[in-house]
Amino acid sequence: MSLANSILRSFSLVVTDRRWAAPLSAAALGFGIFAGVAIGPNAAGTLAGGPQLIEIPLADGGEEASPEAGGALAGPAGGGAAVGALEAPSAPAPIAPAPVSPAPIEEEPAPERAPPAEEDPEVEEGTELKGVVVHANEAAGSYAVAIKGGELVPIHATKLPAPGSKLTVTAHQLANGSFGEDEKPQRTGKATDVAFKGVVTYVDSDPADPSYTVSGRGASVLVHVDPDPSGALPELPEVGAYATVKAAIEPGARLVQRQLEIEEVPPSTYLDLAGILSEVLPQSAQIMLSADGSNESEADLTLTVPPKIKLPKLAVGDSYLVTAEVQADGSLTLKGIAGDEHRKGADDSASAQGDLKR
Repeated sequence: MSLANSILRSFSLVVTDRRWAAPLSAAALGFGIFAGVAIGPNAAGTLAGGPQLIEIPLADGGEEASPEAGGALAGPAGGGAAVGALEAPSAPAPIAPAPVSPAPIEEEPAPERAPPAEEDPEVEEGTELKGVVVHANEAAGSYAVAIKGGELVPIHATKLPAPGSKLTVTAHQLANGSFGEDEKPQRTGKATDVAFKGVVTYVDSDPADPSYTVSGRGASVLVHVDPDPSGALPELPEVGAYATVKAAIEPGARLVQRQLEIEEVPPSTYLDLAGILSEVLPQSAQIMLSADGSNESEADLTLTVPPKIKLPKLAVGDSYLVTAEVQADGSLTLKGIAGDEHRKGADDSASAQGDLKR
């Protein structure tokens, strides 16, 4: 027997008077329709909604029952008895699906590392030098180039270009600090004058043919000065002065001063020289070195040799690079010496002594 039938039987009336049959039949019909509408959408076992409160009006038109949680549905006019709340069972919780273990991921084997490529041996590149040839030194088998900025760079070669040649050459540095040609220079023109700079290392005060030598590391170049028509001695730089010279290149590769600028700084007391060894004096511990690289001046510089410099290793007539210190009285003390006799001598590290020994 259903729950609704049990409730109705408890409220059933015994009809003893036929006059009540029609009204009671109408009331029963209305109640059935109301209960069907109220209960039907949320019948047990369905998932149509949550718990609902069904309210039945009293037959005698009494007050409605207080609504419970879930709300109240008003009955049709005519009233009826309050029957109480019918709560639909809650819907069962959904069953969670069983956990699925992820399929194992097969790891790809790490790629084998390729062996390191063999590195090519380092190839020493030559230095590109570009400038104007200032001086050709037949004795040493080298020429001096004034590069951009005016510095003098000595380069050893089999065939020497003429002074005034504009060229670009690739060369390697040799043991004594000078350079050696790697290939034939590219000649780009000819100049009739040239500008260069260095330190003054020799001064000739002869009014008939005044001159001075400008030196850089590995090069010593003689510069002539036009004599004064009056016979007076023209102004000349002092030894140790930092000079910038612009000179004309005259026949015979003779450099003649056209302009001279002297830096307003104290003179240098440490000199770089290049020249031909003309004499060795063991008794006085001195050597004689030409005042310019090719001995154009036909003058010598006298240098005192300290004990650490071995005189027997020096050969008269060979070209050398020299460093010297200027003493308070103007004399020169040898500090270092290295061979500069053509490319082979310039690249002989065993010839170096003193502060030119590397």
